[in-house]
Amino acid sequence: MKKKLFLIITSIVLIGTICIWLLAKNKPAEQMPVERLNEAVSHYTDMNINDDEAYSLKVSDVQMLVTTYAPEYTVFGVSADAYTVRPGQMDETLTAEEQDLPICNFDYALLYDEKTDKFYNVKFEGKGKPVIPDFIEAKELNTYELELPDAGAVDSLTLKKNSDMPIVINGKDDMAGILGILEDTKPTTKSGEIGTPVRVENIINVDFTSKENVICRLFLYEDEGKYFIEQTNNGVYTISKEDYDLIDKYIPYINYEP
Repeated sequence: MKKKLFLIITSIVLIGTICIWLLAKNKPAEQMPVERLNEAVSHYTDMNINDDEAYSLKVSDVQMLVTTYAPEYTVFGVSADAYTVRPGQMDETLTAEEQDLPICNFDYALLYDEKTDKFYNVKFEGKGKPVIPDFIEAKELNTYELELPDAGAVDSLTLKKNSDMPIVINGKDDMAGILGILEDTKPTTKSGEIGTPVRVENIINVDFTSKENVICRLFLYEDEGKYFIEQTNNGVYTISKEDYDLIDKYIPYINYEP
C-alpha cells in the first residue's frame, strides 16, 4: 500500500514537474520583451528621480534606457492605438515630436528585436507619479500580404473613382496588367478597416468578379500626398503615385455638363 502511495505521489510530482518545465519551455516568446523592457526601465532609479513625485519619463528617456540596458531592442514608434502589422521597411524611428512627449501620452510601442528580426506591439501603462511605464504584454506582428486573385479566375474587373459611374473591364490583357501593378506593394503598420476608407482623397474602388461574385475588393486612395491600397481586414499597403496613375488611366474622364 505504501509502495503504491509512493508511486502515486512520485507520479504526481513528476507530472507537475514536467508541466512546469513545459510551461517554462513554451512560455510565450512575447513575454520576453515585456520582461526585458521592464528591467531596462527599472534603471530609472539610477537617474535619482525616484523621489520626484512630478517626474514623467519622456519617450526619448525610454528609448535611451532601452538602448542602454536592452540593446537588442529598438523602439520604432509610440501610439495611442495598437500596432497591428509589422512595417514593410525600417527607415524611420521615432519622430522628433514623439521623442519630446511624455510616455504617458501613449499606450503602445512598436518594438523591434534585432536578434530575432521580429516586431512587437507592446502595451504599457504610464499612470501615477512619477510616471514610469509598466509594460504589460507584447504581441508579435506578422506581415500582411495583399491577397490578389489569379488572373485566370477573374471574369471582369470594375473600377469606380469617387462618385463617378463604374466602368467594367473584360479584357484579359488589361486585367492582367492591373494585377501586375497591384502586386508591387508594401504593407504599412495599419490594418485594413471595415468598408470604404474615410477622410481620404481620390478613392478608386477595385472589384474583381468571378461568376458574377466579387472575389476581391480593394480601395486605392490618396492621403496627404501619399498613395495606398486598403484591403478590408487585411492591411493597408503603399503604392507609388506612378502605379496609382497607371490604374487611374483605365478610368475615362467624363466631362459632365452642368
